[in-house]
Amino acid sequence: MSAPPTDSGLIVFCGKGGVGKTTLALAFALGRAEQGSKVVVVTSHPLTELAVSISLEGLKEKYPQAAANLYITYIEAREVLNHRLSAVIPSAILRKAVLSSRVYQSLIEVAPGLKEIAFLARLRQLAERRRHEEDGETFDLLIWDAPATGHFLQTLKAARNFHTNLSGPFAMLGDELVQFFADPSGMIVFPVATLEEMAVEETIDLYRGLSNEIHVPPAGIICNMASPLLASSDQEFDDIYRKVTTAESERQDLKFMLDRHVEERSLFHKLEATVTSPLHIVERAPESGSDLEMLVGISGQVGAAVASR
Repeated sequence: MSAPPTDSGLIVFCGKGGVGKTTLALAFALGRAEQGSKVVVVTSHPLTELAVSISLEGLKEKYPQAAANLYITYIEAREVLNHRLSAVIPSAILRKAVLSSRVYQSLIEVAPGLKEIAFLARLRQLAERRRHEEDGETFDLLIWDAPATGHFLQTLKAARNFHTNLSGPFAMLGDELVQFFADPSGMIVFPVATLEEMAVEETIDLYRGLSNEIHVPPAGIICNMASPLLASSDQEFDDIYRKVTTAESERQDLKFMLDRHVEERSLFHKLEATVTSPLHIVERAPESGSDLEMLVGISGQVGAAVASR
């Protein structure tokens, strides 16, 4: 298991739902944790849901160092808001009454961007803890397995506008986040795409939103689950395709695979022509015995993509 080091405080894997953001985030985290770094992964999935989608069973037995250094957490925005409000209400009786009131519960649900800001405020706290020792609890790397594109962009936009919309303890959250995002170098963003039409189009929109609206240009775009042939040049692939399709005993299964790759290569070139961020390839993982082995198998590729920014 290998993953080149990086000194960035917050690495973000984002993109369309289903493109493998969580898989890449965990693979990268495992590689760094196995090297000895203390890594925190903030996932967009509740932990019970994450456990169903991808399993780390056997991690402690097979990779004890990685297990000791890897922490996975889920931020519940409601709990962050409750804690922030509780801090400014000295009376326990009044605090309980406010937190259980329908007005407060409704505010959480209807106030534009409130839960998104609460999430980012906690993320900011984690990033700041990495930089400054507090009670001896520090870590080396923070990874955000971000939600799907629309929610992700909405969350970042809310961080830039929220402090102008409310007053009181919640407005302070926005003020803190404005300072946090004033330095874009603190957040290294990697959109993830599969080489399929809808995923590529959404990745281009995400790239433009990050660059033009959020002002955090992606450090690179990861093309996930790509064919190994994508690393070959166009000329090399054309030679392979011609040999297969002109052979007397043409294999239809192989031709089908190559035709599918033609589509992948076309979409890869479309990304190349549209974005200025470098493209990185993570090849489709071969069949493996477990989710854990699959993550270990691609950790080096993901680590190399992040380190090359």
